[in-house]
Amino acid sequence: MIDKEIALEALSALCNAKVASVQSQGSQTAYLQSARSAPPQQLLIKQFIPTILDADDTCEVSQCNFARIQDLLGGVQPRAGFHRVNQVDIGAVKDKNHIIDENEFYDPRFDYDFSNLRDTETYYRGGEVYERPCGWQRFALRVLDNYDGNAWLGTRYRSTQSVPGEWPVSYHGTSKKGADGIIAGHYKPGPGQTYGRGIYSTPYINEVIPYAKTFTSMKNGKKYRVILQNRINPQYRQKYNNDKYWLIPIPHGTSEKDEEKIVHKAIRPYGLLLQEV
Repeated sequence: MIDKEIALEALSALCNAKVASVQSQGSQTAYLQSARSAPPQQLLIKQFIPTILDADDTCEVSQCNFARIQDLLGGVQPRAGFHRVNQVDIGAVKDKNHIIDENEFYDPRFDYDFSNLRDTETYYRGGEVYERPCGWQRFALRVLDNYDGNAWLGTRYRSTQSVPGEWPVSYHGTSKKGADGIIAGHYKPGPGQTYGRGIYSTPYINEVIPYAKTFTSMKNGKKYRVILQNRINPQYRQKYNNDKYWLIPIPHGTSEKDEEKIVHKAIRPYGLLLQEV
């Protein structure tokens, strides 16, 4: 089993920042103080995706992921001389500090260890096929009663079928709010539409692995990969590449405030998934 300290390191990799919790003392306090930067800001669930989007602007892994998905959706092989980087050196991150209150950030009631599961049935969520994250361990995020109702999450006791009002599941390995023209020339935008700029995710767990951020734990020296498990509002989603990639568009000129509104309405992470590499 992967413990909460490793999950904190995973958050550091996702946010390209040092992340500690108010419940942890001693080493975690020293961990934050080792960064020569401003005092830590509290990381809230509703600010999780915007924080990751901001981190992508300075993270080398995110830049490599952007180049890879640009080539893939353009129908070409990875560019010549492309140097693949997917590991974040969490020990070297110094620019930002975040802190979480575990009681407000996590919801252990919905933690689940999928590590040894292999599905023999087809699951559906939000009317779409749901590939459960077999082989991964989920740390549930505290999203229940945190938005406008809970219908988007479905119900707690689940079968293989969808329930009315819920949103489909996607996995998030890369995002780039400045991803301009990522599929320009391959899809013709209609009047007033701008394709390419926004948040990318996929309903297929194996599809996201090449984009997952990895890190070597400072606690035990083991290597892990981390991705987010989300619910996507189908009203805001566009599908590409045989439905493998889902885009939440964020048009040019969108203010930061309006951008956050789009994120809250369109994509909501509800699970932090970790896997030992």
